[in-house]
Amino acid sequence: MSAKHLPSRARAASRNASPPPPANGPAMRRDHRPYWMHQLWERFENAWARHFVWPHFAEIGKEPKIVQPWAVEVFGPNVTVGDYLHVIANKADQVRLTVWAPQTQAGRISLGDHVFLAPGTRILAAGEIEIGDACLIANKVTITDCDWHSIHDRVDPQPEFRPVKLGRNVWIGDGAFVGKGVTIGDHSVVGARSVVTKDVEPWTIVAGNPARVIKRIDPDAPMKTRSDLFADAEGLDRFMDTAYRQSLAGNSTIGWLRSRLWPARGD
Repeated sequence: MSAKHLPSRARAASRNASPPPPANGPAMRRDHRPYWMHQLWERFENAWARHFVWPHFAEIGKEPKIVQPWAVEVFGPNVTVGDYLHVIANKADQVRLTVWAPQTQAGRISLGDHVFLAPGTRILAAGEIEIGDACLIANKVTITDCDWHSIHDRVDPQPEFRPVKLGRNVWIGDGAFVGKGVTIGDHSVVGARSVVTKDVEPWTIVAGNPARVIKRIDPDAPMKTRSDLFADAEGLDRFMDTAYRQSLAGNSTIGWLRSRLWPARGD
């Protein structure tokens, strides 16, 4: 069908659309929002989080940031987080922090400073789960300190827990499972889809089901962590604001509406 046979609105969208990216160029789609809309959206997310999410934490540090906070669930008592928590959630992959303990014990989840939780993260504690500073938890990771039912009684939940501890700057890969009684040492890495049922030494990479040692990390090599990222938190905020201003420069409200109502190639 030639362009002259397209509906008038579609022809207009085609004329105003961004050109398609080159075949060898970046695959990321353009963000058509004007800068003011980005600011307003961030304020809305922060207000939602303050009103609906933060009250469920027993303690919360300074400057937490949640993307799509309506997809975050904090259930149960004694969930504490440190400074500069960063969570990304969405409606398809909610983030859940759950403490569910029998009346005979008090469960607890503790997250240190500068922790990052990706979409689909599930942390479930009957006893105690401790996650150290600067840990990176990737998409759809599950961390739990018990099995929730015994092998022979699958009706009455009587969880027998063993504490789970992640040291500083631990990176848990996409879809991994960390089970009860596991301690993962500082700076270690768990590969994607791994099942971790035994302790992991510091400076170690493990992967597989069950997880086994793949490589040792050189402790003398330079290491940057999320804590370094927040060493100058105000400077980081200024940098991010400048980056958004530059990336959204030239965008208009009309252009954003066009991209939403009449999307075209390159949008």
